[in-house]
Amino acid sequence: MASPVAIREMGVRLFLESHPPFEHPDLLRLHRDMFADTPVKYDVQLLQERNNNAYHDMSVELLEATGLDQVMQDVDVLLLAYNFPNIRPDISIVNYLMDRYQARFISFAVNDLGFGAPFAALLMLQHYLNREGFNTGMLLIMDQTALPYETMELNESSGPDTAAVILLDRMTGRGPCLLGVEMRYADQSISDTAALVMERLCSDASIHQSQITLLIHPDLEQQCAGTPWYEACGWKGCYDPSRWSAAPFFALQELLKEKDGNEYICLMHLEQTDSFIHALLIQTGDASMDG
Repeated sequence: MASPVAIREMGVRLFLESHPPFEHPDLLRLHRDMFADTPVKYDVQLLQERNNNAYHDMSVELLEATGLDQVMQDVDVLLLAYNFPNIRPDISIVNYLMDRYQARFISFAVNDLGFGAPFAALLMLQHYLNREGFNTGMLLIMDQTALPYETMELNESSGPDTAAVILLDRMTGRGPCLLGVEMRYADQSISDTAALVMERLCSDASIHQSQITLLIHPDLEQQCAGTPWYEACGWKGCYDPSRWSAAPFFALQELLKEKDGNEYICLMHLEQTDSFIHALLIQTGDASMDG
């Protein structure tokens, strides 16, 4: 198990302003070619109904609103996590940020994991920050909803474009800190798999479930309510999934404002399409960490 890493800063943002669709012949042709000979129906008019935020613009707005643009030159590894593709595939987000802030981080994107991508990215960052030469990491979580085709997620919910940023480091200091991340395929029932995930997190941290504040996806809560492991948690609540990949972190930021003691928060997500449960455990308050 990787050592805990400190959560230095966290910021979230809704992008409610609407922009006209980016009209460029090459991009329109790219989209048409991508969907040629597929069952996906290309409909550029759908962009007229959306906000049309590009990830490089969203990143800059979020970083500069939180002041984290000032630390970009200190970041050793930067990961992006998202579910919906970028409206501007012609722009490399990480190269744009590296050039804008004259940074030298290594970077890559984590996607094709549904809304569980941030959990996988945090697991990767935790392992990076346990290696020599990697002291500071950043996770950008983004989802924009301007897509020229119908999707199940957007048909079921009309949530806005959202983003979150998390700055982590492996230096010794005050909490909160990320203790661990678990991801497990539900090869048995969803509730039994969630119980195994919780058991593993608590065992690794040497704590009891009664010490846990549980923030859980509402679909997962429906399948687990009433089970012994779920009822054993000290406090339970659901987060709003309409904020896409960043949804748990909107709720987490509010909880961290309320808790100043040495407490534990578990975020738990169910990715229905591939029957995966993703979870992370955070310690609040004065957590001391050995780099």
